[in-house]
Amino acid sequence: MGTPLSNQPAEEAAEASGNGHGHAPNSTAGNTADGGHSHVPVNYSPKTRTSVTVFAGIVAVGLLIAFLVVHHARATATNSLEAEATRLSARAVPVDVVRVHYGARETILTLPGDARSFYETTIFGRTNGYVSKWFVDIGDHVKENQVLATIETPELDDQLHETKANFAQLQAQSNVAATNAHFAKISDDRWEAAAPEGAVSQQERDEKKAELDSALAKLEAAKSAVNLAKAQVQRLETLEKFKQVVAPFDGVITQRFLDIGSLVTAGSTTNTTPLYTISQSNQIRVFVDVPQPAVPDIRVGMHAKATARELPGQEFVGIVDRTAASIDPKSRTLKVEVLVPNAKLDLLPGMYVQVTFATSRSNPPLRIPAAALIFGSEGPEVAVVADDKRITFRPIKIARDMGDAVEVASGVSENEMVALNVGSQVVSGEQVDPHPIEIGPASAPRKNVAQIAPVSPAPTAAAIADH
Repeated sequence: MGTPLSNQPAEEAAEASGNGHGHAPNSTAGNTADGGHSHVPVNYSPKTRTSVTVFAGIVAVGLLIAFLVVHHARATATNSLEAEATRLSARAVPVDVVRVHYGARETILTLPGDARSFYETTIFGRTNGYVSKWFVDIGDHVKENQVLATIETPELDDQLHETKANFAQLQAQSNVAATNAHFAKISDDRWEAAAPEGAVSQQERDEKKAELDSALAKLEAAKSAVNLAKAQVQRLETLEKFKQVVAPFDGVITQRFLDIGSLVTAGSTTNTTPLYTISQSNQIRVFVDVPQPAVPDIRVGMHAKATARELPGQEFVGIVDRTAASIDPKSRTLKVEVLVPNAKLDLLPGMYVQVTFATSRSNPPLRIPAAALIFGSEGPEVAVVADDKRITFRPIKIARDMGDAVEVASGVSENEMVALNVGSQVVSGEQVDPHPIEIGPASAPRKNVAQIAPVSPAPTAAAIADH
């Protein structure tokens, strides 16, 4: 095999020494004088070649068998998946359905309300002065005309004394005018009696007549001045009564703004300080904003029930006393006032309460669960399941949204079957597998989404190979 002849004795010596591989050992005897390179022998015996050929054949057969096994596994898995898909495509989609029925004649409508006092007012001073005493504080129950505080009014007292003195002076002047008028009347009568006899001239007679008229006019002026002074005295005496601050009605003091020595200014402007706030709450006004769809069910005189979370187990029954008779354009609600008796004063003004109205209707509309609604680009729809179990999407018009259910004005008929929670996989005209469910008046349908059942994953080739 291209080995130099000079190496033959070394190979023969190696084989003779028992080297089973037939290779010459690497020794210094193999080095030649032409550059010092060593040459490794690559000669193989016939036995070695046969072993390599047999090993290569075994490997090839093993690879072929593995390829056939994997190919068979993949083909089996593909066929199984195709069969499963064919079976599922032929199976109808299961859906829950309910029958369309009319809503109850008696409906319950619960809305939040704001409790307020039947009477509530802020008391201001009606005369100028300062507080000398106060007798009640917040939380005190008071009666009508009960004295709440007293006000010292030194300036008003001086004005009253002055006005009374002026009144007395004007009364005296009126008495003088009355005396002068009486004397003028007597003189006029005398001159009139003497005129026919010629004892007095006509000129003198006219002068006495003029003096009488002047005296009477002065008397009337004096009387008017007296009446004016009397009115001023009465006005000041009335203001004197306001020195005592009294309760305008039976109630409870809710706020006190005064203290001893506080300056009191008459009036109720923004620059004046109030004295007390009093409220009467043995009857509570509850104001409720009723949404526009529920307005037709609210009538004056109907009963309503108020409850408060802070008063568990207590119910306060009242009546609808009045409505605003106008829809608020911003909130689209109607202001309703409910009068609620509150003899024990359990309900406090300003409390947040829940008001329940029990309404009755002669012609209730059709009602379906809210789970049956489908909101598309063209508005709300429902999936109607016909007798042939094929589904059809139909637009509807909602009359009222009740939360877990809706009342329908048009689009469905009584006893029709509508599907619940229809998924996007279902198309119009597709045959489904309906499962009727019963929904009570206070129950809600279970949330079973109508969609294709999940497909079990196909077995892998590795899993098949393991089996």
